[in-house]
Amino acid sequence: MLELILTLVLLVVGVLILTKGSAWMTDSLVPVAEKLGTSYIAVASILVSIMLSIPEIFVAVYAFTMGHAGISLGVIIGSIICNIGLMTGLSATIKPLSVDRRVVVRDGVFAFVIAIIVLIFGSDLNYSRGEGFTLLLLFIPYVFNVWFFEKWRPVEERKEEIREIKEELKVIGLGGFEMKPGVALFLLGGTLLLLGSYMFSTYLVRVAQITGLSDILIGLTIGAIGPSVPNIVSAIHGTIRNYTKIAITETFGSDIFTLLVTLGLLAAIMPFSIEARWLYLDIPMMIFMTALMMFYIFKGHIRREYAIQRREGASLVLFYVIFLVLNMVLS
Repeated sequence: MLELILTLVLLVVGVLILTKGSAWMTDSLVPVAEKLGTSYIAVASILVSIMLSIPEIFVAVYAFTMGHAGISLGVIIGSIICNIGLMTGLSATIKPLSVDRRVVVRDGVFAFVIAIIVLIFGSDLNYSRGEGFTLLLLFIPYVFNVWFFEKWRPVEERKEEIREIKEELKVIGLGGFEMKPGVALFLLGGTLLLLGSYMFSTYLVRVAQITGLSDILIGLTIGAIGPSVPNIVSAIHGTIRNYTKIAITETFGSDIFTLLVTLGLLAAIMPFSIEARWLYLDIPMMIFMTALMMFYIFKGHIRREYAIQRREGASLVLFYVIFLVLNMVLS
């Protein structure tokens, strides 16, 4: 029992370290976004998505190289469901959320299609190296999609977008002990992020060994929530400060990058098999949650109201809780 308590404490310390490292790295992107300006707004948007997903990549890859593919896949699929249920759902329960229609068309539809592709690729209970490279390559048309969506927008709209990106980056820097943004802060933040991710991954695997719980359950719960903490906290923090677009845009961007790059990278490194339950519970739940969030957003646009209302946010949280309960029962 004492070993488990100490392991959980070190797990939390790892989350705190990677959270601060992520915040400092993100702070360093503010001057980058300013220099990119309206001509390279798509680059700034992609950078935000990458920064939000780095913790999941480190944790998933480390667990995978340690021979715990169940934890890795749990981190990937679980973090997407967690983003929708907690990052978007909890934020919406605080204040109704808004989002630009172009973000839904550009990112939301793409996220839904990618989730379907992941289900199809896994239908034979295997993810091959070719499928991994395919997922990685699909990130290229997504980048071009973002680029062309922004290229044809009026200059005034692009100025407003780059302003929102800079504000979003500042909100994600959660406060506390701060330093001047720059290369030094970026490198220091990256070092902390690596250290925190290493600690979290190491003790996450240790929790599985001590408790005897399945890798899948560990990955879908602790493994998914831990790396998502910076995103969840920053989205809630931004919503409280009336940046009501952050939660949805963060969710879409992080989900796309996590599925395409993280899952693609794992399969490209080494093909792996999955259990049948991924096809009848976890991946379908990911697709359902993505579709439900998009339904709420489209309904909001049709009715000319907020994208996601408080009651709708509460339903996303509820479905996430149901998802966790079902996994605990099955495990």
